[in-house]
Amino acid sequence: MEKGVLQILKEMVIKAIEKQFPDSAVYGEEVPQKGSANCFGVTIKSVEQKPLLKGRREQWITICVEYKNQTQKRVKLQSTQKAEMLYDVLSLVGENENEFLSGKMYHNITEKGFCFYAVYYVQIMPIVTEQKMKRLEHNGDKVVGY
Repeated sequence: MEKGVLQILKEMVIKAIEKQFPDSAVYGEEVPQKGSANCFGVTIKSVEQKPLLKGRREQWITICVEYKNQTQKRVKLQSTQKAEMLYDVLSLVGENENEFLSGKMYHNITEKGFCFYAVYYVQIMPIVTEQKMKRLEHNGDKVVGY
């Protein structure tokens, strides 16, 4: 089964965070209740979609990166520094034809870390398979397509 845009985008965000913060655990879901300190959780919070001409659609995908830092001192300062780094890390994620640019980013500091939001704009083009003309024979004579 082929991966959808949402799954590809989420994987690219996780890879970017893992590359920037190799000492932190990264979950592909919300941080578990007993999640370790210094860990990230990546979830898709919302998707807005609008139809365009010729079967195309545009989507605004909001990804939430939750960071928890429960046991270390100076939590607010470290959380703020990591949140600021995410603005650069998540502005452009992916590679080759799977690159995603974030049009809007913001974060909220929480008691145990922060929630960072990145909104990615995606245009989806339908895969069109054209029906080619078939070969035509009339009374054994090859007429079209030869």
